[in-house]
Amino acid sequence: MEEIVTEISVRLPVKSLLRFKSVCKAWRSIINDPVFVRAHLLHSASKWEQNQCFIISPHTLDRVIPGEPWPTTFSNHFCFYQWQLHGTSPDNNVATFLDAKHFRRQFNTLRYFTHCDGLLFAPTNTRLYICNPATRDAITLPDSCRNNLQEGGRTCCYCAGLGLDPRTGKYKVVQAFYRSVDPDTRMGTNMGMEVFTVAGDNGSSWREISNDPPYPAKRFQTALAVCGFMFWRLAERRLEHALHGILHLSLEEEEFDITGLPDDLGPDDDFMLDVLHGRDLCLTACNSDKTLLNMWTLPIADEGLNTLWVWRYSIRFSGLCHTLSLPPFSNGIFLLKANTIYWFELATSELKILCELHRMRYQRAHKWKNLFTFNVKPFTESLIRII
Repeated sequence: MEEIVTEISVRLPVKSLLRFKSVCKAWRSIINDPVFVRAHLLHSASKWEQNQCFIISPHTLDRVIPGEPWPTTFSNHFCFYQWQLHGTSPDNNVATFLDAKHFRRQFNTLRYFTHCDGLLFAPTNTRLYICNPATRDAITLPDSCRNNLQEGGRTCCYCAGLGLDPRTGKYKVVQAFYRSVDPDTRMGTNMGMEVFTVAGDNGSSWREISNDPPYPAKRFQTALAVCGFMFWRLAERRLEHALHGILHLSLEEEEFDITGLPDDLGPDDDFMLDVLHGRDLCLTACNSDKTLLNMWTLPIADEGLNTLWVWRYSIRFSGLCHTLSLPPFSNGIFLLKANTIYWFELATSELKILCELHRMRYQRAHKWKNLFTFNVKPFTESLIRII
């Protein structure tokens, strides 16, 4: 009987499973079992190819300050919407409400989110947050004595990411910090990194990683995690060119190294990094005249880091953008630039506007004042616990 319940339950959405947990102790025990949680996640991920799903979080400003390079008046209210794609019709423009969180004046600047197994990592200028929009759980990570975001200033490092340690099955947040300060510039120097284990068995606190990165990462960035490795852009462009690489950390061994860039990447090509379906690292590069996109993937899930970049596609496109999905995980190429999602049909080489995020219909949404941007990520719902 338990096997039948498990076989049926693993196919159900998170919303239904949360209700079923209150039916009886036996069902609650099954749904809370880490083996079931992982099986449900794998099943949810396997459906993405047939039913592409994205999570959208619109961000507004409390007020607009003219001339700011990046706003310092972000609203502390997060809303999460799920957009289920049915085909590539431009009429598919309704996003359903998932969850909302209000953090009550805890921050004023927001960074880019990342997605890992249904969890959203949301870094700000003063706090780091993790949310599971499907279960509606959220946590605020404790302050770090090595990188006190509350104090701010030039000695703070806004460089962190969330990923899964495959050995322990635990999720880790890694953030950079500076060990010293340059007396002339008052800027932080001598970068180290520390780790926080989410839902640790004996309570969690920040723990310093024993080995320092061989080269410093960019001060302002959200790291990407793929299959037990975390990746950062290097602090200086000339350093990336000289090393022809990016920084990575093994979340299992907690050892740093450099991952090489594609051999065909030109020295003047600008590029972005994205995670595809939790399996591959994708590098999207724009040529010097901003008319051509080249895309490579690093198939980490299949080969680990003992592999080479695989060139995938070259398409005509104006400017640099993020790659949201590539075949075989979708029937075309999904791209994100500013507040527009594009779809490139490989059979016809036709580029279509799939949706303009500010023109979509959002369930339960009122008219937004001072809408600034959207965080958009491919999304797989999960029961992963963070508290």
